[in-house]
Amino acid sequence: MKVSTKVEFGIIALADIAINSNNGKAVSIAGISERHNISAKYLEHILIALKQANLIRGQKGARGGYVLARPSDKITFFDIINALDITILSGSYIDDSQDNSSFKTTVNECLWDKMNLYLQDFVKKITLAEVAEQCRTANSENEYMYYI
Repeated sequence: MKVSTKVEFGIIALADIAINSNNGKAVSIAGISERHNISAKYLEHILIALKQANLIRGQKGARGGYVLARPSDKITFFDIINALDITILSGSYIDDSQDNSSFKTTVNECLWDKMNLYLQDFVKKITLAEVAEQCRTANSENEYMYYI
């Protein structure tokens, strides 16, 4: 499976917000950009999509930025991926529109349909809280991760 940079950076941004938005403290685009070496301009587009999907909300003001719109244990990777690229979970198939072969139809039903359902079920079970905790643990010695 090939995941776009939009999805990859969106997951990184959400994990960063989950880790760094302690007690409702907003996380700035500039902070995320600096910590992860992602273009702030590109992040703006990603965060707009995440905001439209009600995964984050913006806070205005001098200490403005973004916070999660709901607890991180209530945000699944199904939500995140669908907010950023609906084609990833939409399904893979052998194109059988030009061929009435029952073989291709059978392969689609036995392999691709089942694989797509498995993937959808899998990402519905993984929460942002789990990934953020793994990121926090993996980077616990890197204090730069926790400044805004």
